[in-house]
Amino acid sequence: MPATASALHPDLLERVKGLVARARSLAIGGRHGVHRSRLLGGGSEFSEYKAYEPGDDLRFLDWKVLARSEKYVVRQFQSDRSQDVQVVLDRTGSMAFGTTGGRAPGPWGPWPATKWEAASTLALALSFVYLKQGDRVGLWTLEPGTGERSLSLLGRRVVPGRIPLRGGQRHLIELAARVTAAGPSGEGSLASTLNQVVAAGRRSTIIVISDLLTPEGEDWVAPLAVHAARGREVQVLHVVDPAELAFPWEEPTLFVDMEGSDELSANPRELARSYREEFDAFLEASRVSCVSHGLRYQRINTAEALEDVVVPFLRSRPGRHGR
Repeated sequence: MPATASALHPDLLERVKGLVARARSLAIGGRHGVHRSRLLGGGSEFSEYKAYEPGDDLRFLDWKVLARSEKYVVRQFQSDRSQDVQVVLDRTGSMAFGTTGGRAPGPWGPWPATKWEAASTLALALSFVYLKQGDRVGLWTLEPGTGERSLSLLGRRVVPGRIPLRGGQRHLIELAARVTAAGPSGEGSLASTLNQVVAAGRRSTIIVISDLLTPEGEDWVAPLAVHAARGREVQVLHVVDPAELAFPWEEPTLFVDMEGSDELSANPRELARSYREEFDAFLEASRVSCVSHGLRYQRINTAEALEDVVVPFLRSRPGRHGR
């Protein structure tokens, strides 16, 4: 497994805009169309009903409809107010892994070769969508070796890996510059980063894009659960490579820890079954933990079309008046 990721495509912004355009054409063709932002605070107006899904806020369950029809539906709201969105992007060493580099280009550009390329493209694509509709976007990159550490610059507290909330299309250029300059490496604490994100943006929507390969015992869900309990939306995009799912190796192989210096020489045929069982259990535990705490969870397989990830954001979350 290589320890470094290939560079992002030089035409990154065009690639992102192409992805959003492709997703928008699919979203507009969908049954529900493009809706305005859903905010859970006061002053929102009723928009429509939707079937209840695990993780939906039970405060918006319509008990009268349930009594009449025995159907579980929740009320959705829309508002013309702009929202703040905090995007948390994992750039630790494990995100450099990838086996999809040889795939044919998608309709919007070159196929991502690594988890980092897929995650970075998604982060910028979703930022583009929110900025386009007038919202403010902040970016947090999970920095190697940083926890609660901060720097002091000219008397101001500066958090490594953070771009503060801003609006406007020009802000996308700053976000793209950060993503291009910050490749994946080393270890980092997702839980510590999320504690900072929640403290800095108590009213923000939070989008986490990560492979969730955190140190054993690290409770990264807790700060997000607190945020969701306050009625704020949290989306977890869990990025996985197809080789992590299938474990396709058969011949004796040297496996290298991409976030440290550990190595393991092993016969994959002897490990395949136990690995798949353990990785499947990890995926299910991640999903259940998110859903049970009111977080929206979506698994992202880097071998599948990225536009399918962007479409739900266009259909139900962002897009006031279809902008």
